[in-house]
Amino acid sequence: MNKMVTLGMAQLGLWAALGIAQAAPEPDTQVRVVDARVVRVRLDGAVDLRIRQGGTPSLTLSGDPRWVARTTTEQRGDTLRIDSEMQGRMRLGSLHAELILPALREVVSESLGATEVTGFSGDDLALTLDGAGSMRVSASYRTVSANLGGIGSMQLQGLDSEVVSLSLQGAGFVMLSGRTRLLKADLAGLGNLDAQQFSADSVDVDLSGLGNASVTAHRNANLNLSGLGSVTVYGKPLNRKVALDGLGKVSWK
Repeated sequence: MNKMVTLGMAQLGLWAALGIAQAAPEPDTQVRVVDARVVRVRLDGAVDLRIRQGGTPSLTLSGDPRWVARTTTEQRGDTLRIDSEMQGRMRLGSLHAELILPALREVVSESLGATEVTGFSGDDLALTLDGAGSMRVSASYRTVSANLGGIGSMQLQGLDSEVVSLSLQGAGFVMLSGRTRLLKADLAGLGNLDAQQFSADSVDVDLSGLGNASVTAHRNANLNLSGLGSVTVYGKPLNRKVALDGLGKVSWK
């Protein structure tokens, strides 16, 4: 009897293994056509996207062949759209895209996956995260506009800018590092800003949501708090202006 039970369990294990194997087919790779006009990228679905700077534009999709086949890529002028159809049970991390472009001006993600941008520089860069994923950017632009309207996290690293404008309307976490002449932060959502390692001559923070912020300012700090949260200012700025109309507080370090 024990032998029969053991054999039965072994057979069930074999069937389960075969089922898992059938559910996870061999990864597929496809190369899609893009050209050097692309400077704007719009992403939707459940895709992990990596965008890096390079002289020859290319787009490569890899992962589960079912999701690769259901992913559409369309270029219209300077804009590339990548959209994966989320039908059935799709695990995050099942689909990856690598995009190489000579230049980049805008990234809009409504994806559930992770977006990474590296190696670019220029005059203006606009970043929007409206999905429920993450965005990590390492780049150097004169002006940067970042908007977190969904649920997720943004990390902007190595910035060397004149002006950085941040809008947090959703729920999440934003981390900045590098330096700028002016940091403008509109924090109306639910989340935190960590810009302690982001050296700014001047900061302009409007906190009307629920969350905390830490910034570094060396000359001017203009703070308007009407929500529920706190702002910590490093750098000992010479000029300080604070307006409090809520349950928030300001700390100077």
